[in-house]
Amino acid sequence: MSSRSVTVLGGGLSGLSAAFHLTRRFPAGSGIRIALVEGSHRLGGWVESEKVRVKDGAGHEADVVLESGPRTLRPVSKAVLELVHLLALKSSVLTVPRTAPAARNRFVHLPGQDGLAVIPGSFLALLRSPLAKILVPAVLKDARLFSGTVLNTSTPNDESVDAFLTRHFGADFAQTFGSALVHGIYAADSRVLSVRSAFSAMCQLEESGKGSVTRGAVSEMLTSRKRDIRGSADAGPYELGDIPELLKGTSVFSFQDGMQILTDTVVARLAALPHVDIVKGDGVMELSKATDEGGFEVATESGKRLPSSHIVSAIPLPHLHRLLSTPNYPQSGLAPLPHLTVNPSSSVTVVNLVFPPTADPIHPEGFGYLIPRPSTDYPSSSLGMLGTVFDSCALPSQDKPISPSPSPFRFTKLTVMLGGPYGPPTPAPSSPSFLPALLETLRRHLGRADPLPEPCLVRVREHKDCIPTPTVGHAVRMAELATAVREHWGANVAVIGAGVGGVSVGDCVEGGRRAAYSLEL
Repeated sequence: MSSRSVTVLGGGLSGLSAAFHLTRRFPAGSGIRIALVEGSHRLGGWVESEKVRVKDGAGHEADVVLESGPRTLRPVSKAVLELVHLLALKSSVLTVPRTAPAARNRFVHLPGQDGLAVIPGSFLALLRSPLAKILVPAVLKDARLFSGTVLNTSTPNDESVDAFLTRHFGADFAQTFGSALVHGIYAADSRVLSVRSAFSAMCQLEESGKGSVTRGAVSEMLTSRKRDIRGSADAGPYELGDIPELLKGTSVFSFQDGMQILTDTVVARLAALPHVDIVKGDGVMELSKATDEGGFEVATESGKRLPSSHIVSAIPLPHLHRLLSTPNYPQSGLAPLPHLTVNPSSSVTVVNLVFPPTADPIHPEGFGYLIPRPSTDYPSSSLGMLGTVFDSCALPSQDKPISPSPSPFRFTKLTVMLGGPYGPPTPAPSSPSFLPALLETLRRHLGRADPLPEPCLVRVREHKDCIPTPTVGHAVRMAELATAVREHWGANVAVIGAGVGGVSVGDCVEGGRRAAYSLEL
């Protein structure tokens, strides 16, 4: 058998987390080597931050942070809080309190209308809200449900987010709020997304409310019972330090230099260890059983051959399928794995916009807004806007004006997300008509009479297949995949990643952590 070693395939969040926790379980001197193999020339996956200096025509300057991937974190994932503590990133943390406008004010733009509607955060706000005609009947409908279907205990065990919300709150609520929420998290169609995999907490509320999500939510509040749906019973206790205390009363948090400090610091820790080998810009070409019993061999594009006793695959499931479908696959000695290509993935175009300082605010105070799907279906040709984040309000202390500045006003930074179920934006980002169309759409969404000022920075990034969509039945399929890996490949292999255990930063970090401690070495 190959000498004891672990090769991690994929250097995104899941792979980095797995490699990091493997080094904690097996430090230098343990006799176990760890390799991390990534096909691209950078590590960190879709986490990417860029600090740039912007300047307007009046001489105002500022250093701003642009995010092309995740930009904020909720303080609910113990795996992430542990990582912040272990990497000594406390001094870099920026918090947004629950009392801040960005935490209290979230908006929705209703298709066919101008302007934004604030999503009510209290009962009184609900009664005054123009959205009350949808929300009030929806809540009453759900509260009157008794002895209805409960997904956790009855058949069928899963359904789409749209079907779940329609059953509880009605079709108008499901289309307006459910599809908008799914746009903001998964950039997907709520009619195909699995509610059990994407929003398991709603299923738990349905169960505790005996068929009513509303009663379940009230029961949870009255009993102050908190569920940790991201726990990891098989990976040991979390080392959190004083990070939970730091994040008390926090809605979301990030870092002074952006989210990439999280992945960059993990990479630096790994690179400094003598028993860790990092291979990047050299993707995996073949994965096969080694000639000696029980081991594996990873072959890279450049011809490197990495013998390994254990494998952690953190590459996207379709990539793993292609790897197992190479001409040499029949001779690899590896049994096929099920469900690697069942789920689709969303492609997203991310546009960072920075506007010069203005006396009048460009947008209302708040986190940003989401857009429901159209009343008919997704058009095949459109700009395809999913939502917009008001970055300057969401994390106001992340950007730094350059002194001295003659203006009391700050640059305004927005991030617009397009694509997903709409397909590629039309006009295309490369077209000269793309920016004017985007600015006009933003103007209308924000309810402005005057055109938006010319931005002093525009950054467009197109992320292909960046967010897997767990479709109905995903949880059962992933259980079958895990069984097939264990039965046919052995207990010394783990298949993890956003397409397996969840797309959030917390899901990916937790999945890597769990894999590192569950491998049988």
